[in-house]
Amino acid sequence: MSVLMTTRYNDGLDNADAGTADQRVGAPVPAASGRLVRLPVERAAPEQRILAVEFRSGDGRSWNAIGGGATVAAAITYAREACPYDATWDAVSWNDLYGD
Repeated sequence: MSVLMTTRYNDGLDNADAGTADQRVGAPVPAASGRLVRLPVERAAPEQRILAVEFRSGDGRSWNAIGGGATVAAAITYAREACPYDATWDAVSWNDLYGD
């Protein structure tokens, strides 16, 4: 993001504003370009959760994966997709890495 400031030189007294009427000739006066410039406003990022999830399979193996989503359940589902396909994996613990 950047801000643009222009400076103009007042060749005489500025009668449009009583606050500048006593400025000496040629004094630099910060002024806008005369047009209102609206800065773009970004929408807030959607709320998300990032979790480190530990999974266990029925035969006792464990697997760790990172998952993200709008909710804890969605983040666990996303992390489960990184598990090997040869077993059913149950989430046994998770830690928040990002989010409330």
